[in-house]
Parts: sequence; C-alpha cells; structure tokens
Amino acid sequence: MADWSGRDYSRVSSLQRSVAAETLAELVVDGGEWVLDIGCGDGFLTREVAARLPRGYIVGVDASPRMVAAAGQTGATAPAGPVFVCADARRLPFGPSFDMVISFNALHWVPRLGEALRGIAAAVRPGGKALIQMVCGSARPSIESTAMQVTRGQRWAPYFAAFSAPFSHPDPADFRELAQDCGLQIDALAVREREWDFESTDQFTAWCTVGCTAWTDLLPEFERAAFIDELVSTYQSVAGRPGLFRFMQLRAELHT
Repeated sequence: MADWSGRDYSRVSSLQRSVAAETLAELVVDGGEWVLDIGCGDGFLTREVAARLPRGYIVGVDASPRMVAAAGQTGATAPAGPVFVCADARRLPFGPSFDMVISFNALHWVPRLGEALRGIAAAVRPGGKALIQMVCGSARPSIESTAMQVTRGQRWAPYFAAFSAPFSHPDPADFRELAQDCGLQIDALAVREREWDFESTDQFTAWCTVGCTAWTDLLPEFERAAFIDELVSTYQSVAGRPGLFRFMQLRAELHT
C-alpha cells in the first residue's frame, strides 16, 4: 500500500474532508465509546471525532508511516486522545476492544477488502457498530481504473509489467454478502453519485499527484509528471470537462 505524504495530503484533501464531514454530521455517539478510525490519514477527522468523546477514546490507524507521522505531530486535542498507530487494515493488531469502527474514504485502497472487513468484525465488541464510507464500483471508469488504463500504454507498460491494481471498488450489489461472510450485518446501505469540481486542471493535477503515488512510485522521477498529465488528460473524457472528478460513494452502517 502506498506511503502517502501526510503534509502533501493535508494540502490537497479538501475533497476528502468535505465528503467525510457530511458523514460526521450524521454520526451519533453518546460520548463514552471506544472508536477505531481505519485509514485515518493525517488525523484531521480522527481529532474531530475525539472532540465528541469526552468519556471515550479513539485510535486512528493508517498503513502509511508518513501519514501516521503527520497525524502524531499535532498531538492529542481532547481527553479521548487520539492515539495513532501504523497498521494495515487487513492485519489490524486489535482484539474486540471497540464499540465502533469508522472508515471514511479509505477502504477502497485495500485490494483485498474482505480481509479488512474481517478485521473490523474482529475489532468490534459483540453488538458493536461500524460505519464505512468508500468509493464503489460504477459503470463509469474511475480515476483509479483510468490510471490502470494508462499503465497499459506503450510508454508505461515496461514499468508496470508485474503491477496489480492497488485498489478495490466493490459492486454495491455484492457488498452486503461480502460483509455478511466477514461477520458483519448491514443495517443501512446507500450508494450516491458524487462529483467534485477542482475548478482547474492544475488543481486536479496536484490532487492526482498526491493520490496516485501507488503508480508513480514505480516510475523514474523524471517520468512521473508526464504520467500524471496523461492520466488527467485521459480522465477528462470520463468526467466530461477539465477539473471535474466524479465517483460513486457507498455508505454502510453495520453491526456484529
């Protein structure tokens, strides 16, 4: 999994924070829960939840050491923590310790999603809850599948000969069965088409540069900007105009 720069992510993460803020507005807690935030990134949203837990606690985990380092630099902002841990969502180092697991805009970066869902089920206490928000499958190509298309071009294919897709976009119709097989029951499932206007090709390019390191880390440094430029150009025909990002979002409320 990619080791994203926490500093760079903070600079371009307005989309992720805006989308997650909508879900946070609907997050119901009584203030005493122990919460696990999977894919905490730079810790911004983890700290937002911590402020709602005066009698509880929250742990944020991310597979990216640089993300965890950036999150830890800010320090605790509430009695609830947070504490940040570097861990792969597919191999969580926790037993059934949490009342709730949350994950906003992160699990689509887990290639084997079922392993992460089983880990969530194992980390939640009996009767505990989970709230997952992630990009899901769609008839329209995603920015990630477009990146895979670009890798097959003559210029790039030699760099990606043994490369496999570093993401998972589940079909919403299959997600319920997958969750159940992993020990989670779905209470509510919604799918929504979203779009975000970066307002310019330059801003969209900056966002892709940070978010596509799973691809560009395999390239010589002098080729990376050209790869991102081709990705942005190719994706423009998918989105319909420059600077527009479109995606399908799955939101699931679950319990063990």
